[in-house]
Amino acid sequence: MEWKKFSVEDNSLSLTGILGIFLLLASFYFKSWQVFLAAVIFLLLISANSFYMKNLGKNLVMQNPKKRLKFFPNEEGNWTLKFENKGLPILRGELKVFFDDSVAPLNYELAERLGRYELNIPFTLNYNEQKIVTIPFAARKRGVAKIRRLELYVPHFLGFGETILEYRAQIKQEALVYPVRLPVKNKLSFFKDRQGISQAAYSLFEDRLSPAGIRQYVSTDSFNRIHWKASARKQNLQTKIFDRVAETGWNISLNVSEGHSISGHLEELISGAADMAYYWVKQEIPFSLCINIRVAGSTPFYFIPAGSGKEHLQKVLETLALVDNHSSLYPYEKMLSFYGRKLAVQPYFIHAGQSKPSTIKVFNLINRKGALLYELYLSDKDAVIQPLQLKITEVAGR
Repeated sequence: MEWKKFSVEDNSLSLTGILGIFLLLASFYFKSWQVFLAAVIFLLLISANSFYMKNLGKNLVMQNPKKRLKFFPNEEGNWTLKFENKGLPILRGELKVFFDDSVAPLNYELAERLGRYELNIPFTLNYNEQKIVTIPFAARKRGVAKIRRLELYVPHFLGFGETILEYRAQIKQEALVYPVRLPVKNKLSFFKDRQGISQAAYSLFEDRLSPAGIRQYVSTDSFNRIHWKASARKQNLQTKIFDRVAETGWNISLNVSEGHSISGHLEELISGAADMAYYWVKQEIPFSLCINIRVAGSTPFYFIPAGSGKEHLQKVLETLALVDNHSSLYPYEKMLSFYGRKLAVQPYFIHAGQSKPSTIKVFNLINRKGALLYELYLSDKDAVIQPLQLKITEVAGR
């Protein structure tokens, strides 16, 4: 069965059964058909109630498709629960839905409790009937919201107790809320060019083996850049244009731990990383992401390989949304060491979070591989990038 059943009975139900048997015996003693009829009705009601509660929920099916909804904060969506009943009718029931507080129910003035909302919905479903229950909500804060528990309360016929049906399977619907952006004020000033082979929209360096076209000559152009064949063809001087190239590629490394617990600045760290991700995608700069959250696999922590474009941004935002206060931490120094030894080290490296003496040692190893090191420094309402000082800092960002 999809449903686990519990029965809560009032002591009055047992007294009613005893009363029915007493009336039945009394009817024979007094030879009264009226008392006999009352006793039979009492016992029939009790038997019908017992039969109904025993078979309630059989052939009640809830469709459970896998579904992930994605939202930005303040966007609206809904949970959709579809039921089909091939068994006994469910009358005057109440459906209780418990879900995470990353989303808040609309049209209900409810307060979250222990990180969850509890919603009570009247529920009646006849035999061979289908019913769709829609629960509208608004995305409230970064994270993943799931329906954690689903219970159906059905009162007894006689009002002496109720039966509870608890859905046993994990409900596969979830709502993922992306992080908000914490502005990084000076991100432009630290994006310096280094000569490389990757094409860039803006760079001080050119690939002289990769001509991109020609343009009208101006007096400030070097004489050796004149394209003589094109100039003869057009009857005026033309200048060669070459592709701009630079060494691009960033990695942002988030240390979301403080000691053995999650950092108290978790939201600021994630929001700052989200702002950088948006900027890199807009500038078509490839970047990777490391977060010291333990996962199963060949890479034992959250890692998004270097990439660019909207699909890459979506992966990064989803990963940032999955981090919560109950995540299992992976030692930050081990993550940095793994990154330096086994993953593609990007030319630029940004650290965000707490650092310790053991962290500084690993930073030095990454630096010796040619990466320029920076840190994301958090203030109250924004963040800035600054060169990473290879010395001990207590809490980066505060």
